[in-house]
Order: sequence, then structure tokens, then C-alpha cells
Amino acid sequence: MIKRITLLVLLCIGFHGFVNAQTDDSVYIYLPYGTDTTCPGTQLDFFAVESAPSFGGSFAWFANGSFTGVTVDTFHTTALADGDNVYCELYFTNSLGFADTATSNTIIVHRSSAIMPHVLNSITAGSNPDCPGHPITFSAYPINGGPTPLYYWYIDGAPVLGATSSSYTSIFGDGDTVSVLMVSSSSCAFPTDTAWSNGIEVIHDSLTATLSLSVLHNPICAGEHDTLIATAASMGLGSSIYWFVNGVSVPGAGGANYYTDTLHNMDIVMAMLVAPDACVINDTTVATVTMTVIPNVNPTASIALTHGANPGCIDSAITFTATYADGGVTPDLLWLVNDTVVASGTSSHTQAYQNGDLLTFRLRTTDGGCYVDDSVTTSSVLMVRDSTPVAPLVSLIDNILVANTAGTYIWYFNGVVIPGANGQTYHPLSLGYYQARRDTGNCPSEFSNTIYISLLKVGETATGVLNIFPNPTSGLITFDWAGLKVNSTITISNVLGQVMKKAEVRNSDRHDMDLSDLPVGNYMATIRDENGLTRTQKVTLTR
Repeated sequence: MIKRITLLVLLCIGFHGFVNAQTDDSVYIYLPYGTDTTCPGTQLDFFAVESAPSFGGSFAWFANGSFTGVTVDTFHTTALADGDNVYCELYFTNSLGFADTATSNTIIVHRSSAIMPHVLNSITAGSNPDCPGHPITFSAYPINGGPTPLYYWYIDGAPVLGATSSSYTSIFGDGDTVSVLMVSSSSCAFPTDTAWSNGIEVIHDSLTATLSLSVLHNPICAGEHDTLIATAASMGLGSSIYWFVNGVSVPGAGGANYYTDTLHNMDIVMAMLVAPDACVINDTTVATVTMTVIPNVNPTASIALTHGANPGCIDSAITFTATYADGGVTPDLLWLVNDTVVASGTSSHTQAYQNGDLLTFRLRTTDGGCYVDDSVTTSSVLMVRDSTPVAPLVSLIDNILVANTAGTYIWYFNGVVIPGANGQTYHPLSLGYYQARRDTGNCPSEFSNTIYISLLKVGETATGVLNIFPNPTSGLITFDWAGLKVNSTITISNVLGQVMKKAEVRNSDRHDMDLSDLPVGNYMATIRDENGLTRTQKVTLTR
């Protein structure tokens, strides 16, 4: 039990330490420059800066450890005394989703009834050294200047008439020294209310303009947008930049940036800096870059049926193989059925399909090369599938091979298709093995039973004088020899070879037979004469 409690405590301590390690926000506070020591009763302005504002933290200001009621990022007060301290707390939700707190640095307030005023002089616009004739702006930064300090600007120790603001802008001579006298309005300025700034000497010098050229993309694919950037320095006033491609000026192109999508391989792009300022030694400066523009290639892809058949049977798998070119290094290879990815990473795909499925192949480039299109998709292949018909049963009725169901057939002799043999019956012409498959147009059946023909009956009745009608018939069927008296036997068999009716014709040229008592379907009528010659013909019985 003691071990379990100890382990739980250690886990809690570890978790607490882990949560603390996830503090993803912080805050610090500061006073503006020159207000770290102030007169009693003057307003102090504290500012808080959150390190990660995206956390959306809220603030709370504390003076001498007590909450001030201020919850924004600034704290303004006149009530602080010398030695008081100020800090800020930040409340936020850390990266683990837990409420968290960060505490800022602490600022100690310094109040004094005798603070010597100071003023700093600094250049805030223009350059030094710089060319003659260029304006320079000097600005005064007071320390304990009070709410309304006065300023007086001097050049080489002589006052400048009318220059009494916190900034002073003018064109100065070489060697001029600029300073400012500040008169503080602070109530605690002591032992004097005046302060002199530092002096800054103005230096005039000639300039040497420089120009450098960088390109956002180089190499780049043909037709893509690119940006060329000219960076100029020490170019004085009134300078301009012009752009050229292969020595020809680009109409409308001016300024530091040149945007284009018309560059070709080995084009030379030049930026020209023209600096008319008199103090610039080199009034024209150029920079060039040679572009590498890569031609775009157009990926291609196609697919072909390499195993199986389409149209085909719904339960048979078929294989398609893709051929592609200009796809770069390790392209993505995707197989889609009805716009859904079913396989990837292979150039061939095998599966069974449903009727009406649409198969496509897609190639996507991955190497970041230059392509007309980053992907190419083949035309869809419509899958035509049928259910596999039942294998037929073939019977030999007299000298005719008969399949047991009506329809279109494929007949085989010794395993080879017999051209043109596609009826329900077939009259074998040679000794050997015969089979049939039912052909529905899309999906042939399995093979039928095999019948071996070992004896051919080549004799046949005089077919030209025998007429059998009506065919199809609803019952009564007539055998007519056109006036020729014959002695023959008529046999009606079903497609399984079973004899359903039989009749003898003696010295007659016509015989009527009633089939109305038989089931509707196909039958074989075999007529055998007294010499052994036969004729077999399909008869269809309907209602």
C-alpha cells in the first residue's frame, strides 16, 4: 500500500512538472525610455508584452503584491512611491489545454525630488556621412523633461532662430555640429532645469553607388512567374532603376522589382541604376543574372487490357497494364474505379469488375520538376460484364449436334473454333471431338460436354423436294415432297435426343403431324428414307 501511494505521488509530481514544461506563453513589462526615475506624483505608464499573442491571454497588474484591478496590457498610475514594485500576471491556456499562468519581471519604482534633467540628440532621418545638399533630421529625447519641455537648437554653439521644437530638419554644411538645449518643466528638476545634449558633427562625402541583383527562382520552369530584385545603396537622391533582357529595354519595367513570366533559357537580365545626384561618383551601375529556364514536359499515360476479356464475365478477373512517359522520378501511380482509388504504386492492376464500372489510371509527378500538368489521367474504360451462362448440354441426334437451349453458340472441333458455326445445331463434317459454348455477346459459358464423332453419315435425302411447314408451328406441321411418292420414317426428338413422336410414310408425297400435345420449345425432325438417307431439321413449337 505504501509503495502504491509513493508511486502515485511520484506520478503526480512528474505530471505537474510536465504540465509546467508546457508553458507556451510568457509576459514582460517595461517603462518608456527616460521614465525609470521620476518626480513624485508624475504619471508612470507601464506596458506588458505577451510572447505568444495567439494564446489569447488576459492580464492582471499588481502593485506591491496587491491586484490593482487593471486587466489590459497597459497600466497608468500616479500613486506609486519610491521603492514600490509593479509586476503583471498573464492567464492563458497552454498547449496541453490546461489553464496556466506566467508572471512578468518586476519593476522597482524610483521617485526623487531632485533629478538632473538630460537630453539625447539623435539623427532620425537622412544619413551621416552623406552628400552635400541632403537634408538631415535631428530629434531630442528628454529625460526628466517634464510635461512641456522647451528646446533650442544650436549649430556650432550658435542658436538657430525659430528652431524650438523637439525635431530639427535642415541642410547642413560639412563639419557643422548640431546640438540642442532643453529647459525642463519637471517639478523635481534639480540642481538646474537646463540640459545640453550631445553634439553630432555633419560629415559630407562623395558616394559610390552599388547595385546587387537577386532572383526569387533560378532555375525556374518555363512560363512560371518570377521576381528579380535590385538592391541599391549609396545612390543619393533621385535615382532610378531600369530593366533589360538580352540588352533590350523592358517596356514599363521600373523600380526595384521586375515581375515576369516570359523568360527563356540563358536570357540575361540586367538592372541599371541611374544616380543623378552630384555627390555620387558613378552615375550608372549595372548588375546582371543569367537565367536557367527549364522546358516543361507533358506526362503521358495509357492503359491496355493484357489479360482477360472486356466484354466478359462478371466473375472473371482481368488485368490492365499502364504505359507512361515523362512522369519524372518516382511518380504516384493510381488506379481508380468510378473515381475511387483502388490501387497505387504499380503499373498493372488485376481485379473483377461490375457491369458499368469505369476504370482509369492516373499519374502524378512528385519530384517538383517542370511539367505542363502535374498529373495526367487516362480516358475511362467502360467495363461490360455479364453473368456466366450455364454450360450447355450437347446431344447427337442422328447426324446433327444439338445444344439443349436456344441461342447463339460457339462450336469447337478438336479445341479450335469452327468459323461461322454459331447456331444451336451443327452438322459435323469430320471425325473428331466436338464441344460448344453458349455466346451471350459478352460472356461465353463454360464448355459443354464433349462428343466424339466416329462415323459420319454422308448420305442425305433429296432436300430440294422436301418442304416442312409451317415452321415455327403452333401444332400441325406438314412434310411435303412436292408430288414425289416416298417411303420414309419421321422422328421428332427433343434437344436431349429423346424421341417424342414417330410416323411412317408409305407411298405418299405428303404427311401431316400434330405436335400440339408436346411442350413448347425446339425439336429435331429427322426424315430417313428407305435407302438410309437422312435429313435433320429444327422445328420450333409455339402457342
